[in-house]
Amino acid sequence: MSRIDPRLLAAARRSVNFGLLEPIEPLLALYGAGAESSAYTDPNGALIRCRQFGEVLVEQLLRRSSTRVESSRQVDRVRALEDAGVLTEVTATALHDVRKAGNDATHSHLFNVRVTVDTLGRCFQLGMLLHRAVSGDRTVRTFVPPRPTEPPTDASTEDQAQLAVLDEQYRASKAELAEALTVLDAATSSRNAETQARQQAELELERARAAQQETAAALADLQRQLAELQGTRASGAAESVTPAARAAFIERARRPRPLSEVAARRVIDTQLIAAGWLVQDYADANPLAGVGVAVREFPLSTGFADYLLYVDAKVVGVIEAKREGLTLVEVEGQNQRYAQGWPRQAQVATWRRDEPLPFRYESTGAETRFANRLDPDARSREVFAFHRPRTLSDWMARADAEPEAPTLLAGIRALPDLDREALRPSQIEAVQGIERSLGRQHPRALVQMATGAGKTFTAVTATYRLIKYAGASRVLFLVDRNNLGEQAEGEFTNDTTPDDGRRFGDLYNVQRLAGR
Repeated sequence: MSRIDPRLLAAARRSVNFGLLEPIEPLLALYGAGAESSAYTDPNGALIRCRQFGEVLVEQLLRRSSTRVESSRQVDRVRALEDAGVLTEVTATALHDVRKAGNDATHSHLFNVRVTVDTLGRCFQLGMLLHRAVSGDRTVRTFVPPRPTEPPTDASTEDQAQLAVLDEQYRASKAELAEALTVLDAATSSRNAETQARQQAELELERARAAQQETAAALADLQRQLAELQGTRASGAAESVTPAARAAFIERARRPRPLSEVAARRVIDTQLIAAGWLVQDYADANPLAGVGVAVREFPLSTGFADYLLYVDAKVVGVIEAKREGLTLVEVEGQNQRYAQGWPRQAQVATWRRDEPLPFRYESTGAETRFANRLDPDARSREVFAFHRPRTLSDWMARADAEPEAPTLLAGIRALPDLDREALRPSQIEAVQGIERSLGRQHPRALVQMATGAGKTFTAVTATYRLIKYAGASRVLFLVDRNNLGEQAEGEFTNDTTPDDGRRFGDLYNVQRLAGR
């Protein structure tokens, strides 16, 4: 990109919406900033630059994902990226919308400011997608549209109506920016945090407006050079991409936009309700309303707990909600402070006074981690959903009934010695290896056994011990062919248990799953 005047690049870097893209591909910053600066003075030219922005961005996606396509047509390239799994349907549609708007401007001379601002917003989201896919950065960022000017007194009714719509778009973006800036920490209530965020948004918008005016002035001085770049495509040889790097890039490209903390709480509310929780505000809290009740913004001496969890009217846990971009492991200490700040007058409402908040979650709405403080050497792990209240109730019942082994992990670590009488040496080694691995909280273990070595019998033995002695409620034995499923069902059902003498199938339900 040495042919680009450094003054152009310096002006593009000042763009609040597109300057971040300059290190990835200077043309993206140039076309984005150029469209942004001329959205009101030359909406047709701005749309053409948006189309060029989309073309350069697609070129970047093709190169960085090592996706091959012979056609030079944008529509075919977008389809190739979608077929290769790089783009979701929503992202592909946004790229097509940018392409169509640019084509309309090229061939039909489209001087519509509203369409231009909408298309600019799509370009911003597409640019941030590329930025996240390249860098892995999940910081929440919001599009700051150019501020519409006041209509002249002699403006037509149509112009006044269009500017009114644009002003409404600006106010909506202002509200979205305030939401993105809202930081709901333990020391501040949500109402105070939102007030502070609105004030901060006003300052950010003023700074953005000044930067946009400065960028527009700089680009206007260099308009001729910017016009000469029209039609230029991103150049360079295809990058050599390893399969692992390609998979990581595609995974990041397909992830949805990061959520602000306010948006994350809305998603968490939905997830809790789907799991069977009743979600209530602190002012209207009624722990007796259901089996599981999640109370928002519960005040403690050390701050506000985002969600306090009641099961069977007893306090059992807490959820710390955070915006995406933060490492959840780093905020686990906040839940510990909540436990330390548990008020004495509320001890009667707790399930375990020695551990007032044993079930602890941290969540961004997109990622959730969970720790059971009743586990030996408790540590957090990622979970795909919040547990149902009945699940926590069952865990509470077990902990009350078996204080020496209150959890599955504690039960695994307390397993009795293995009865080796009917086992081969390789089977003994496999079962003991599985139990050691589970006891160390390893999420995966690999057992490699030769054909005919009795793999299914080994699995039956390990499953029986996990259910009977550790308290596992379900074990899935997965096979890749129907006939193997039938064979495994027979072996599980008819196995004679070593210490009971009855068949496994007489003691526990053995079900072969069918259909989808």
